[in-house]
Amino acid sequence: MDRWQGSVQVGMTDLGGNLDILSTFRSSEKLLYDLYDHPDEVKRLTWEAHEVWWQYFDAFNAILQPRNPGYTAWAPIFSGEPSYMLQCDFCYMLGPDMFEEFVLPKLTASCKKLKNAFYHLDGPGQLPHLDMLLSIPELKGIQWIPGAGQPPIEEWTDVLKKIRDAGKLIQMYTSQSPQGIEALDIIAGKLGSAKGIVCIGNTRDDDHAREVVGKYGGVA
Repeated sequence: MDRWQGSVQVGMTDLGGNLDILSTFRSSEKLLYDLYDHPDEVKRLTWEAHEVWWQYFDAFNAILQPRNPGYTAWAPIFSGEPSYMLQCDFCYMLGPDMFEEFVLPKLTASCKKLKNAFYHLDGPGQLPHLDMLLSIPELKGIQWIPGAGQPPIEEWTDVLKKIRDAGKLIQMYTSQSPQGIEALDIIAGKLGSAKGIVCIGNTRDDDHAREVVGKYGGVA
């Protein structure tokens, strides 16, 4: 921040998710057993992790602001107000009941503290939790990542439509498609428009980038 003096946007570091943090110390296999054998202890620790997470989020922002033009995290979505890409990769291994018990309360609490909260929905194993995520009023959007070995992003328009129909924004990467940025055209055609889509991808050159952005009424 001292070097750039606000002339570039410096992103927030990746702070992880509460259960992800706990699984780093405990190991994923042991933590899965703990959910059955010691549920109250897991809840105590994840709430402690939640509090510490926010201490460090505020501490980093005290460095980044007010010189930063705005807020970004590891997903490069610019926001003029506090935002973050929340996550819980560990919940890929959880059913909806456990997600609701161990994950949803902390996510909801964080969404209430952030002006623009997104969730990192990583892979088909997290799709059983989508309805609960969409029920969080303060959650602004979902980042959908199909994952390795899965069909490309343009083949998941049922998921994208569900997100948009719930009134949430969609964040997607066209690098996850052999079509490249043209995947946005395919998705917009299937959904009827590109409304509510935060698309991140590469184009051939600056002119092509302006053409794609202009087509959908964005700004370059």
